[in-house]
Formats: sequence, structure tokens, C-alpha cells
Amino acid sequence: MSTPLIFITGAPRSGTTLVDKILWSLPAVDCFSQPLPLLLTRIKSAFLKRCDAPQSALAHPLNDQQFENAYPQNAFVDFLKQENLSARTIENAMDAMADYSGQYFKPDNPKSALADWTGSDLASFARHYFDHFAQKPHAQRQAMAWKETGAEEFLPYFLGQNMKTILILRDPRDIAASLYYGHASAHAGQPRPLLFMARQWRKSAAFFAYFSENPNVLCVRYEDLVADPNTHLKHWQDWLGLQNTKGDLTLQSQSGKSWAGNSSFDHFDGISTQGVGRHKTVLTDDERSFIEALCYGEMCMTGYTPKLSAEAVLDRLQSGPAKDYLEREGLAHYAYDETRKGEESARWQTAMNKTASFDPAMFLFADHQRAVQKVLNP
Repeated sequence: MSTPLIFITGAPRSGTTLVDKILWSLPAVDCFSQPLPLLLTRIKSAFLKRCDAPQSALAHPLNDQQFENAYPQNAFVDFLKQENLSARTIENAMDAMADYSGQYFKPDNPKSALADWTGSDLASFARHYFDHFAQKPHAQRQAMAWKETGAEEFLPYFLGQNMKTILILRDPRDIAASLYYGHASAHAGQPRPLLFMARQWRKSAAFFAYFSENPNVLCVRYEDLVADPNTHLKHWQDWLGLQNTKGDLTLQSQSGKSWAGNSSFDHFDGISTQGVGRHKTVLTDDERSFIEALCYGEMCMTGYTPKLSAEAVLDRLQSGPAKDYLEREGLAHYAYDETRKGEESARWQTAMNKTASFDPAMFLFADHQRAVQKVLNP
């Protein structure tokens, strides 16, 4: 029987690395942090090309799946099931990752895993890759974990391949604080546009709500995790069915060094609640209110409380932000121009109309749209 594999994901700066380090603290779990990011983007890019997606979508293949990036949810799952993953595709991704800072797990000779791989799909390659590069003794391992950020669209496929998943969600305002302030560039590189960040968060929130009742998915809010990590760790052990193993929340990195967190602001050992609500003192009022307007329905749906009133959302969407954060040339199309203003205003009006029919360009799932409509129109 093969070792169970758990996939960890969530929006950048949402706490995926913390989940990885907590699981790594369990002697029976072997965790791989961002080992194959460009393989996932190349696979998604191949799918988008087959769909004749616009060039703007290809600039960031793990995109928000809204408006011009929208596609039927089952289409990507079907593609992953049917598409053979060639050795050449894997080798090309490995070559591209040689100098890529977004890959954290970097074996000395990654292509050696291909010598005895006989599978044909992504899930089988991942299991084989992590077995080949085991960091903990095989006799000790009861589970393996694989962490990549922003890859929520892979969850339905992985679940169909008998993998469990952990999806972590965080207040979008605190994500923005971590992305734009402090030592953000050291962790996230150049800033991404506010609209891009908000739409990516809405994507994550949609999957979070959609899979919240699935027994093979742990939907975890960052704020709840840091408030009571011991209870979460015990629950995770039970959920994974781990036997005779105990974690130590004095966290270490996979290199064996003490892990002092990866906050854009503070250095600390272990787990801290200091980042919860930091947006209140870091973001400008303009940034905070614009993020709340863009994410209002999903924030309410997932238990976050906007300061902005529902009555003020449409005006805020129509006025737009004082600063877009357009430093990344490949994301310049997220400038909040008249087209984007129209999209977001129409989406809000659809959300506020509880009888409006499902629009897959605005909401990822029909259940997602209904949940937002219900929370805004009780």
C-alpha cells in the first residue's frame, strides 16, 4: 500500500508554510515545500492553450478563474485525467526551476526520479517523486505532504486520485498587509495588483466554501490555527490516521534549523497571533475599503467581518483604488480601468440579487454564487 499523500494549498501569504512546518513536526509525515511549482504552471498553461485562453491568462496560469479567465470547473479536471504527463514536460519544468526562487525543495539531481518512473499522470509522478527523494526514513513515514501556493484548481483532481488536501484561508486584508508592507519583497517579490490579489483570494474562498463539508479536505482559517495550534494538530493527526506519533510545535524547517516564521514583519519562534488584524495599522483606509468592497461577499461567507457597509460597496467599487500596484508587467491588465470597474460592479449587483441565475464568469461554482447571495440577502 502506497504512503498517503496530502496536498496543501492556499493563496500566497495565507499560512501554507505554517501548515507545512506543523506537519513536518510530526515524525511520521514527510513534507515537501514548493517542490514542483513550475510543473503545475506548465500543466495549467497547456490546458489554457487548448482552451484558446487569452494571452493575459497565460501570463499567470494559476489565475483567478473569473471573467476572461473563467472556464467550466470540470474541464480542467477532465484534462488532468486524460492528459499523459510526458517525461519531456517534467524535464523542461525541472530545467526552468533550476534558478527559480519559488521552488523551495531542490534536490541535487531532480531528473534522477524519471529513471524508474512508469506512470503517466501528475498524481502518480508526485507520489513517485516524493518516494524517490524521501527526507525521512521510509519505515517511519505514514504520510507525505506536498505544499504549493495558489493551486486550488488542482484539488478536485487530487481528491479523485485518493489524495487528501488541506486548504488554508486568511483575512484578505492581512494578506495584503503582508504582500505590500514590511519586508514583503523578500517573501513575495514585486507587488501584485490589488485587483489580482483580491480575485485570487475570492478563488481560494470559493474552493474553501465548496469543500468545507468534504471529509477528505481540511478547510482551515489561519486565524483559528494560530489561536489554538495544539487542538488543530491533534485533529490533523486523527484525520490522517497517524499511529504512535506526536508533534512538537517548537517548529523546525526541513533543514533542521529552528523555524522563525516567514512573516513580512516579525521574527519569532514557533507560532504567533501577531499577524492577525495587522491590516488595521498597516493598510491605508483606501486599500482596506477597496479590498473589502471586492471581497465583501466571500468575506461574509467565510466568517470575516468587513468594516465597510454593504450599502457603500457599489460606490467604492466604482471609485476604485488610489494605487493599483502595477509593478509586474505581466499583470498590467489588472489595472482598475473602466472595464474592470464594470465587471466588479456587475458582479456585486448579481451577488445582491438572490434570484439572479448562475454566472460562471463571476462565481466559480453555482453553490459559491448561492452562498454569497444567501449571506448578503438573509
